[in-house]
Amino acid sequence: MPEFQKTARPEWYRKAMFGLCWFHSIVIERKKFKTLGWNVTYSFNDSDFSVCEDLLRNYMQGGKDEPIPWKAIQYLIAEANYGGRVTDDWDRRLIIVYAEEIFNEKLVNEQRWKPPGTDTLNYQYINEEEMKGQAGIGESPYTPQYFTDDIAKNMEINDSPSAFGQHINAEITSQILDANSLMGDILSLQPQQADTEGISKEESVLSMIAELKENIPNRVSLAEVKHKHKKDESPLKVVLVQEIQRYNTLLIMLEKQLDLLEQGIKGFVVISPELELVMNSLSESKVPESWRSLYFSLKPLAAWIRDLDERYTHFSDWAFKAIPNVFWISAFTYPTGFTTALLQKFSRRAGNQVPIDQLEFEYPIDSRPINEIYEPPSQGAYIHGLYLEGARWEPGEDHLQEPKPMELY
Repeated sequence: MPEFQKTARPEWYRKAMFGLCWFHSIVIERKKFKTLGWNVTYSFNDSDFSVCEDLLRNYMQGGKDEPIPWKAIQYLIAEANYGGRVTDDWDRRLIIVYAEEIFNEKLVNEQRWKPPGTDTLNYQYINEEEMKGQAGIGESPYTPQYFTDDIAKNMEINDSPSAFGQHINAEITSQILDANSLMGDILSLQPQQADTEGISKEESVLSMIAELKENIPNRVSLAEVKHKHKKDESPLKVVLVQEIQRYNTLLIMLEKQLDLLEQGIKGFVVISPELELVMNSLSESKVPESWRSLYFSLKPLAAWIRDLDERYTHFSDWAFKAIPNVFWISAFTYPTGFTTALLQKFSRRAGNQVPIDQLEFEYPIDSRPINEIYEPPSQGAYIHGLYLEGARWEPGEDHLQEPKPMELY
């Protein structure tokens, strides 16, 4: 660093390092917002920062008249170094945008540079002239006391979510997830003993098994579904059969595990480690992990069973009554298969003249209640059951808007 100060542009390098520090803090701190920060959790660390620090030092060498190759810096930082860990396309686009907004001419030319997108934040700038006057001759104004007293005591402990391009609801969501994880760990450490009424864990689980068996939906025959729709050549028939097949597989597993667990508690069979995990989850009124494989749901056990029955009823009514006018998109275990089938249906109707990979959907919004839609559209399908996280829909103006505080979905 001393040699660099003598031969190059120390002021520009100092500003560039400030930009790098800001960039590093963004990519690190966004991880606390879970999937709202990054779609995939990446292991960014100090070695990434060190490599980029050397990179900036090399590119800042030279005289004042020599241009700084910002494009090369952006590429090496956002795509080669930090970006080398990024696997998701949308995450890659985000980190590239951050690099382009931070590493440019404004970073070194503006006297008091502010990170883009943080206009609402209050900044306290350092009075360097005053600091230099307080420091002795030949002494650096950035003393340890300056960092421990002047900065640490005056800075806020918690950063605002807007500093990382996030809405206040993103912080609320991450705090809820952290709290739920903590409470789950505490609950798992509780001793497995009988409660005050003398009901043991095994008796409680047996009672819950009987209740679950009553609420599990009755399986429909896949052979009957295929026979009823054997003359239907629509691609949607394939989707229907596959969905019922997947749900039947889940229901068979539920019935088998509940029967084996009931026999194991009564002493007729040995409880396997897998069944023990199911029993522990049921005793805590949680959905066992092995039951979550078909679709994602955050509902507790009782609500999850009711939701399973509603999902299965949607497809059984479709199979034996009539194709729905409005599809419940949340009920599909593989929604992409449903949307692809709609494209295939349109392509076949057009005489297979347009490949489905050249087709795109349009998304007109229909504000009618579901019970007032009496026939399907001529092309495509009506759907309901979409949820927004990180935005809200304004019905009167029909466009997306920023979410309101405390309205997470």
